[in-house]
Amino acid sequence: MNSKQELSRRSFLASAPLAVASALESSVDEHSHSRIPEPDYQIPKSGFHGRDENKRVWEGDVRSGKVVFLAHCILNQNARIVDCAGFPAMYDLLLEYLQNENVGIIQMPCPEFYCLGLGRREVRVGLESPAGMERLQRLIDDLVFTVQEYLFQDFEVVGIIGKDGSPSCGVKRTWLDYKLQDGQGVFIRELKKRLVEEKLNVPVIGVADHKQQEAINWLSRKS
Repeated sequence: MNSKQELSRRSFLASAPLAVASALESSVDEHSHSRIPEPDYQIPKSGFHGRDENKRVWEGDVRSGKVVFLAHCILNQNARIVDCAGFPAMYDLLLEYLQNENVGIIQMPCPEFYCLGLGRREVRVGLESPAGMERLQRLIDDLVFTVQEYLFQDFEVVGIIGKDGSPSCGVKRTWLDYKLQDGQGVFIRELKKRLVEEKLNVPVIGVADHKQQEAINWLSRKS
C-alpha cells in the first residue's frame, strides 16, 4: 500500500467510527464456515473431583498454587484507548503486592484490542455487534477453559480483576452513553454469565486507576 492509499484509508476510518466493526463483521460472515477447532484435551464434564490420567499431584516444587486473572491493561497500559492511559506501563502497586504474596498472574487478552484494534473509537457499539460478540465468545471460551483446568488440578483461583471504568472490563463502573456510570463492561458482563452457566464460583472484582489499594485490601482478606 502506497502513502496515498494509506492516507485515504486513515481518513475513511476517522470519518466512520464503526468502520472497523463493520469490516470485522463482514470478514466473519465471509469466513463463518471456519471455526476454531475444539482442544484435544477436554476437562471431564462430570466435575472437578474425579481422577483421570490428566489429574496430577503438585507437591514436587515450590509453586504457590495460587493464580489471579487480571485485565490486560493492568499489566500493559499501552493497550488502552487513545488519551486514557493512567500510568506509563502498569499498575505498579497492585503488581508488587501480588509478587510479594506469590500469586501467579494470568493476563487476560484485551477484548477491545482483540475485537477493534488499538485505534478503536466506538467501543461498546463494536463489541456488541454480531462480529464483536462472536470474537468475545472466543476469548471467554479460552478463559473458562483455563479457570476450569486450574480448579480441576486443585489450584486456587483467587479471583478475576477487571478494570473499573472500562466499557469492556468494568465491573461496578463503566463508560456508557459518553459518561462514567455504574454498570458492567460488555466483556465482564458476558464472562460473568458464562461463569454462572459453568457453575464456577470465582469472584470478580474491579480496580480503578487510582484505587489500587482497595483491590489490595480485598486480596489481603482472601489470603
